[in-house]
Amino acid sequence: MKARLQRLFAFRLPVWTYPFVLLALCTVSYSLMIRTLGYYWDDWPFIWISQKLGSDGLIRYFSTNRPIWGLFFQFTTPLLGYEPWHWHLFALLWRWIAAIVLWLMIRQVWPRYPQPAMWVSLFFAVYPGFQEQLIALVFSHFFIVLSAFFASILFTILAFRRPKHYLLFTLLAILLSLGNLLSMEYFFLLELLRPALLWVVITESQPTLKQRFVKTFKHSLPYLLLFLGVVVWRAFFFSFQTTNYNMLLLDNLKTQPLRTISNLVLTIINDMFLTSFGAWERVFIFPNPVELGRRTTLATIALVICTSVGLIFFLLLSPRSTQTGKQKSPPWALPVLLIGLLGLFIAGWPYWLIDLPVSLDFPNSRVTLSFMLGASMLMAGLLGLLPIRYWSKAAILGILLALAAGVHFQNANTFRRDGNVQKALFWQMTWRIPALKPGTSLLINELPLHYSTDNSLTATLNWIYAPDNSSDRMDYYLYYPSMRLNVSLPPLEVKQSFEQDYLAAKFYGSTAQLVALTFNPPGCLRVLDPQIEPFNIMLPKTMRYAAEHSTTNPILNVQEGHAAALQAELFGQEPPHGWCYYFQKADLARQLGEWQQVADLGDQAFALDDYPNDPIERLPFIEGYAHVSSWARALELTQETMQVTDLMQPLLCRLWQRIDAQTDSSAEKEVVLKEVENLLQCSTQ
Repeated sequence: MKARLQRLFAFRLPVWTYPFVLLALCTVSYSLMIRTLGYYWDDWPFIWISQKLGSDGLIRYFSTNRPIWGLFFQFTTPLLGYEPWHWHLFALLWRWIAAIVLWLMIRQVWPRYPQPAMWVSLFFAVYPGFQEQLIALVFSHFFIVLSAFFASILFTILAFRRPKHYLLFTLLAILLSLGNLLSMEYFFLLELLRPALLWVVITESQPTLKQRFVKTFKHSLPYLLLFLGVVVWRAFFFSFQTTNYNMLLLDNLKTQPLRTISNLVLTIINDMFLTSFGAWERVFIFPNPVELGRRTTLATIALVICTSVGLIFFLLLSPRSTQTGKQKSPPWALPVLLIGLLGLFIAGWPYWLIDLPVSLDFPNSRVTLSFMLGASMLMAGLLGLLPIRYWSKAAILGILLALAAGVHFQNANTFRRDGNVQKALFWQMTWRIPALKPGTSLLINELPLHYSTDNSLTATLNWIYAPDNSSDRMDYYLYYPSMRLNVSLPPLEVKQSFEQDYLAAKFYGSTAQLVALTFNPPGCLRVLDPQIEPFNIMLPKTMRYAAEHSTTNPILNVQEGHAAALQAELFGQEPPHGWCYYFQKADLARQLGEWQQVADLGDQAFALDDYPNDPIERLPFIEGYAHVSSWARALELTQETMQVTDLMQPLLCRLWQRIDAQTDSSAEKEVVLKEVENLLQCSTQ
């Protein structure tokens, strides 16, 4: 019996099971909502350029912005197509591959100790500081480059450990390093970690410091020369090095050296802390059921519990060194921690040089990609240094990783909700705007989206309304006036032409061809009426200004088969025709002067088990009923609107002034107009 128990406690899972554990952890962290996710942020421009403008468009886009990296997109985008779930699966795959290659790399550095490789790669797989994994098309390609960097170091170490294959492994390492160095700046300086990792490997066989230095320098020299060569190319031959960002640190050092240095030191300390301890602190921010929803909260709790139990069992059964009990720290722990600190220090310089803030929130959480390796090694080293038994470390690690998986699940829910807002926006837009004249600018309020902006949704707009345009001239552009006015968008009161560079294409617009909209769910999308909305104090000031200079002339009515259409793969199936559908169709009919259709749509809309979420949504129906002489119904809706808020008074006054001017006189009309006057007191304005 005793022998059986000893064999049971001595049981260890084979090493080949570890990649599957990593895959399971990545799957529960990033894929549970994969079929409900879409495109976000720069995903939209990249997929639009690749699918509509083709290889030439990608070349134009990346010609001034990471041209070597752009080659990856020319290969992957035709291969994977445009369905979002393909890209989310692709991003998950490369997150997993990067974690596996990192595991293999660390195993070669400390081959006698399984824990550092396992722990570092686990921390890396679910690092909670990076919140943009689900911007899948863009960041899958980041992990391709990062995997190449890890593989390059792996081959460097293999070249040292297996001299018979030195040339082959060195050549592979140099090619992969070159791919990283030429692709982007995110992992550029991490190249300087290579000598530190080589030092650890060489220390095993070289007893003296001098021998270690000589060997490390010798084996690092090819990569250092390559690194310096690419630095020279970037500094003196790549003419677009500072197209998007300038080296502000160098300029500030010239003008205010002491202040700049002191600020830099504080920034370095803050960013190193933020991207390590600050990132992992986030796993202890527990879900708010009110914000997250009861079902999603319960799902998050269940996911964390099940994942932590599974991970703890795996860690207890995984291979480990023979060290047990409350013994001194394992010999690998301090070197892993120190190299992690070095990695954090090296990682930040591309951002400190250009004064780009490091943050854990969108969009700047993307820069934490550079810090992920250092932060993961730091956390693994600290865990290794804790003077506690192995089972306690396994429990701590399992719980931390499970909480991080829960954070990513909650994050996916935020992305899902963003996607739902996008879908609602464009479904309602196509109901209200069947077609648009080319050269039209749409001006809209800042949308309630976390992960998409007007710039990114411009690609979506062109995908929908100009699906056959593959030229370098864009037909449409979407602007947030609150952000773009007097920057990329000229003053609207002066009728003038302007152009906007989208890198892959250009847009040529005019302030005479603007359509202003607003969208604040659960309210419906609205095309702003230039005669009424400038007086709507419930709108932001910039949107009232936009409404004043807006026109509905670019909105075209076309037959059903020729209207803008949304692809179900991108936007889901058409939603049920609720209140907003009838509102959009009625507002379009109002614009076209088809008054009987407005009234008919009103009868259907008000018969629904649905209702307007904004009182202004009754205005097209008031006008439509008035034009078909349903004066009593128009008055009734006016009274209902005023009961919601007195802020509707100036808008209703102007609406009824227009109704009076555009409808024929009748006895019933005069009676209703007097009642409206008594209700609204328009003459007192």
